[in-house]
Amino acid sequence: MKLQQLVDALDSRIAQGDIFGAFEAFAADHCVTRSNEADKTHSKAQKTEALRSFLSHVAQINHIERFAVQIVNDNVTDSQFVFDFTDHYGRPMVYNEVIRRTWDNGKVVEELYLMGQTIEAAKPSAAAKKTTVPAKKSAKSAADKKPATKSAKTQTEKPVAVKQKAGK
Repeated sequence: MKLQQLVDALDSRIAQGDIFGAFEAFAADHCVTRSNEADKTHSKAQKTEALRSFLSHVAQINHIERFAVQIVNDNVTDSQFVFDFTDHYGRPMVYNEVIRRTWDNGKVVEELYLMGQTIEAAKPSAAAKKTTVPAKKSAKSAADKKPATKSAKTQTEKPVAVKQKAGK
């Protein structure tokens, strides 16, 4: 499979609410994930446990949308998502992030979660495709636990460059 096909297949499963299954299917056993140095996993097994822990706090998946995707180079992709969940107390859990993935032989070997960042449009692409999932009653899959942001910048998908917000 080509890199674009791989990232589209992975992101499609995530947008359908199958975050756990997507990670299981596409992550290498030695996959490293991190949002910062204090929040880092060193294997697929560690990340799987972190996802299980997070899922225990999610009562409902309201909406998941991939706003943009880009191929950074031969083995790196960026996908911009907004995740909208509700916890068991009825509180919103909203995450806007770019997931930067490094690929090797069709598997993700590293995921970096860039919270509150967006992918800026460069020029239109006919291959880009927006993927969303409607609200679900219970959470079987969810995103990695990160600080919530309340606003998401809606964009159509285009080849793009990641823009870091000032102060990051």
